[in-house]
Amino acid sequence: MTLNISVGNTVWWMVIALGCALTAFMYLLLRKKNDEQKRKAMLFIGCAIMVLFYVQRILMFRFDAFVSIYGSGWEHILTELLPFNLCYLSVIVMIIGAHLNNKYLLGFCFYISSMGAVLALVAPVGIFTDTNLLQPAVGMFYFLHILVAAAYWNIGFLGLVKPGKVMAITSPLLLNVISFLIHIVNWLGRSVGIDCMNYFYTFDPEGSSMLELFWEWVPVPYFYLIVPGYVIFAGWSVLLTLLYRCGVLLRKGKVRTFE
Repeated sequence: MTLNISVGNTVWWMVIALGCALTAFMYLLLRKKNDEQKRKAMLFIGCAIMVLFYVQRILMFRFDAFVSIYGSGWEHILTELLPFNLCYLSVIVMIIGAHLNNKYLLGFCFYISSMGAVLALVAPVGIFTDTNLLQPAVGMFYFLHILVAAAYWNIGFLGLVKPGKVMAITSPLLLNVISFLIHIVNWLGRSVGIDCMNYFYTFDPEGSSMLELFWEWVPVPYFYLIVPGYVIFAGWSVLLTLLYRCGVLLRKGKVRTFE
C-alpha cells in the first residue's frame, strides 16, 4: 500500500491539518496548568522528541532512496547521528531552556525553530517529497516535524515566553552565529574527507526547492542561506511578535503601546 505525499497534494494537506490539530490539542491539554507544570511538560516532550529523532535517523538507513543517494558508509552514519542539524540542535535548546527556565533559549525555539519546522514541511529535501508517506522513515519525518512545530508554538501560546522586540531581534542573530559555527563544522568535516557533511545545508541545497532558489540568487556556500534566510527569519519573528501582541490585546479588550 502506498500513500504518495508531495508538497501541496491532498495527503500533504492532511499532514498539515494534523499538525494544526496537534498544536491545538497540546495547548488545550496544558493551558490550565501552572508555569512549572508547563515547563516540565515541555522538558518531557523535548526528551521524547530527541529519542524519536534518533529512531528516525536509524530508519533512514533502511530507506532505499536515502541509501542510494548518500550511501551507508561510516561517514554517513556518523553524519546522521551527530546532533548538528537544526532539528537536533533546536530540541537540545528546548530541553536546556525548559530545564533552566531560560526565556531566551525558549524564545529561540518559539521564533526560529518553529520556522525551521515549517520550512521542513513546506520545502522538504528531495527524498521526502513525491514519496510514500507509509515508508517508516518518511512517516516519522513528517510526524516529528509537526510535533516539534506544535511544541515550539506552544512555548509562546502557553505563556512560557512573552515575545517582544528584543527577543525578535536577538533570535535571528543567534541563528546566524550558530549557522556560522555549523558551517565551520561542515568545512572541517569535508577537509578530512567527509564530503557528505552538510548540516544546515550550508554547502548544498540537497533538492529543497526553496534552498535551490536561494542558491540561484546567491550561488556561494553558506552565504546563499544567510542573505535571504535572515530576511525570512527576521520577518517571521516580527510577525509572530505582532500576532502575539494582538492576541494579548484581544484577550484584555484594550490597546496598549509596545513596551
